[in-house]
Amino acid sequence: MKKVESAKNKKDGVAAFRTFCKKHLAFLIGLGALLVFAAVWEIVAVCMQQAWVLPRVEDVLVALGGLLAKPDFYRATGMTLLRSLLGFGIGFVLGVLLGILAGVRRGVRAALQPIVAFLRAAPTMALTLIIMVWFRQAYTPVCIGVLMVFPIIYATTADSIATADPDLLEMAKVYRMSRKNKLLHIYVPHATPMILSGATTAFALNIKATVSAEILALTPLSLGTGMKIAKDNFIEDGAAPVFAWLLVAVLLSVVFELLFKGVHKLLKRRYGNEV
Repeated sequence: MKKVESAKNKKDGVAAFRTFCKKHLAFLIGLGALLVFAAVWEIVAVCMQQAWVLPRVEDVLVALGGLLAKPDFYRATGMTLLRSLLGFGIGFVLGVLLGILAGVRRGVRAALQPIVAFLRAAPTMALTLIIMVWFRQAYTPVCIGVLMVFPIIYATTADSIATADPDLLEMAKVYRMSRKNKLLHIYVPHATPMILSGATTAFALNIKATVSAEILALTPLSLGTGMKIAKDNFIEDGAAPVFAWLLVAVLLSVVFELLFKGVHKLLKRRYGNEV
């Protein structure tokens, strides 16, 4: 009897493990790829034996621990995050509002097209240098964030509004639906998934552009300036501190990507197939 129960429990355990693996397959694959990347990195670093070029993973983690022990690190990270959020928020609002106008008015889209094309094509470093002439160091990263986020959100919003279901729009016209109701019940449900997807991409680019602008502008209390100082001292300290600052910037981007995905899931639960 005990053998039968033991075999049944073992079978249930295997089934539960298989279910867990299927449910979290993407996460497990990503984790495995990350571990393989870290292992390859460690092997190459050990073979090279040149910490000022490629530090060992252990050295980077030690450098990260050193950063976490400094109060200035949290102030710098908080200020960079604040600049990123401010630049993202302004760019997002402008992109959505002008994107809606461009989606329903071809004239507006034609007028804004050259500006958006210029912002997409212009090198980020060139824009940073120009903005450094116009604004103070603290404002430069915010402006760059706005210029990175706006074209993505604008284009995504305009395209999603312009491709709304024509049958629903025709029905709304027949029943004389107000513009407000068309916006809330037709355009918004149709555009929200694409805007959220664009926002996820835009924020990742925003983090990179903000930190790059901080490096160039030497913005006080910032990840970028911390990275620049670490780079200037790499002969004494090696490259581990630079990689540690880089790891912090990457983690910020990953955390907010997960937050955007979580918001999307919450909206799906709230509004069902409309989002």
